[in-house]
Amino acid sequence: MVERRSLLVGLCALVAGAALQGCRKEEQDRVLYFDKGTYLGKSDEPLTEEQVKALRQRASGQVM
Repeated sequence: MVERRSLLVGLCALVAGAALQGCRKEEQDRVLYFDKGTYLGKSDEPLTEEQVKALRQRASGQVM
């Protein structure tokens, strides 16, 4: 009887450990509720002047 209880406790601890390992860090702060047509995530960082200049140069070479 004691051996069976020890096995059950060990199994429960193993399942709980596996469940906690499933919580990856990149999934911790993700948006879980959505509002249709509205972006609820983190706001983007603004581009630097150098990045804007590089994008304008790339876009100027494209044919419309």
